[in-house]
Amino acid sequence: MGDDRQGRVDARRSGGQGIAELIDSLIHIIWPTACPICGRLGKLACEECMETLVGLNEAFCMACGQPVPCAAHPGGPECRAATEYFGACRDVVHVMKYENGRSLARNMGVIMGRRLPRPRADFLVPVPLHAGSEREYNQAEVIAEGASSVWGIPVRPVLRWDADVERQALRSSGGGRQLPAGAMAVNRAVAARSAVLLIDDVFTTGSTLAAASDALRKVGAEVKGAAVWSRGGR
Repeated sequence: MGDDRQGRVDARRSGGQGIAELIDSLIHIIWPTACPICGRLGKLACEECMETLVGLNEAFCMACGQPVPCAAHPGGPECRAATEYFGACRDVVHVMKYENGRSLARNMGVIMGRRLPRPRADFLVPVPLHAGSEREYNQAEVIAEGASSVWGIPVRPVLRWDADVERQALRSSGGGRQLPAGAMAVNRAVAARSAVLLIDDVFTTGSTLAAASDALRKVGAEVKGAAVWSRGGR
């Protein structure tokens, strides 16, 4: 009798999995997509697959990306990344950015919240979208919302790019990433001495985080560091 009962349970489980696979296949027909890691149809990226990408949490210098303690920026803010920006991780970021992967961005934030140390911060501040961006949402803000759901730290999207300064910087650097002071500004009130953690999707040179830090420090906020989904540029 016990074997018969277990057999019925296993049958229900396998049936449920079959239904889930059928639903994913129907979604794929209506909205063609597949997980870039395992190839499962109807999924931008499976959360369990994304978990397998996470392998980093060592702190590095937010200003230059060097290991800490950093000789060039002693005592400066630190950054942590959940993944390396190459291979499947890069593919996931591209899907998130260019295939309207809002739910994927939130999952990234949730995973970051689970795998990175909880920061001592009053607010999570996402890096803003670039001026004139056609993206329908700010991926850094959605990532921050995911992390917030784990850490219990509120999100404050208080930064904006200064469009004129950014355009001048890109022209003068031939499309590069050198950003002068004033490239970002704070568009909402931030309490003086608030401790904030910056959130972004990818760390490359650190210039974007530096511009965000400058803007926040000008209004009296204390930048504790940053957390990003992936790290490139090495």
